[in-house]
Amino acid sequence: MTAPPEVRRLAFAGAWVGESPLWLPDRGVWLWLDLQGREVHRFDPRAGEDRVIAGGFSEDLACLARWTPEACLLASVTGLHRFDLDTGRTAPLPLPIDLPPGTILNDGKVDRHGALWLGSSDRGEAAPLGRLWRIAGGEAAEVARGFVVSNGPAFSPGGDAAYFADTFGRRLLRFALDADGRPTGQAVFAAVPEAMGYPDGMTVDAAGDLLVAHWDGARVSRWSPEGALLAQRALPARNVTSLSLGGEAMRDVLATTARRLPDQDHGQEDQLPAFDGDLLGWRHDVPGLEEPAFAG
Repeated sequence: MTAPPEVRRLAFAGAWVGESPLWLPDRGVWLWLDLQGREVHRFDPRAGEDRVIAGGFSEDLACLARWTPEACLLASVTGLHRFDLDTGRTAPLPLPIDLPPGTILNDGKVDRHGALWLGSSDRGEAAPLGRLWRIAGGEAAEVARGFVVSNGPAFSPGGDAAYFADTFGRRLLRFALDADGRPTGQAVFAAVPEAMGYPDGMTVDAAGDLLVAHWDGARVSRWSPEGALLAQRALPARNVTSLSLGGEAMRDVLATTARRLPDQDHGQEDQLPAFDGDLLGWRHDVPGLEEPAFAG
């Protein structure tokens, strides 16, 4: 598999585990995290500049979400924080869930109703201890449990469906949502073949198609709202962790990646250049959707 020529390396980031890219439309920049590097990055697409705007955290990071014009919601592996966009300073916030022992927060995103969905994973990535919660109106409700590693979620344009990656189970799940965004049903949306790697972060475009990053898969896949695999895009990095649509007309993709692990020596089968840990980008054929702000 070779990378298509339209895929570009946007920045030599060298992240240990890049994740959670978030487009801020009012500022015209992306924020993203190096989870194990414990850094918050800011990428300016007009200047082509990536820089660290906060670091030195006491624990690994988990995800970012829009909140107010002045601040984002930042999750670390055990808590929530207010992240000031101008100063890079953080302040702790109450965590409205009881995080089970041996588990850590991982990925999360805000749905079309302003509720925050947060997933957890087994710290040792071995036992199915992970859960998924929906936080709205000052209350947290458990949506599902039984995952080794939780990733996603993403939400349909009309807010009537949520998608979620059971990463080690190689499954994409779909939750039906009612008019207030509460889940009413769960189904397996798609099974991911082993050759495609592990499903990781995701987003939905304005057409309702689901775009999924693949850890140990060197690709992004595209799925119809009915669960059909529409396309795969090869990327020049083994571990693709997440992606976000933003930029001009909301059609620019920014994908985060992670450095290759020692046990990922695939020998001759790996024909892709090693851009592991860098930011990658390309032009999408339909616009994306702005991420909603947390209403909590």
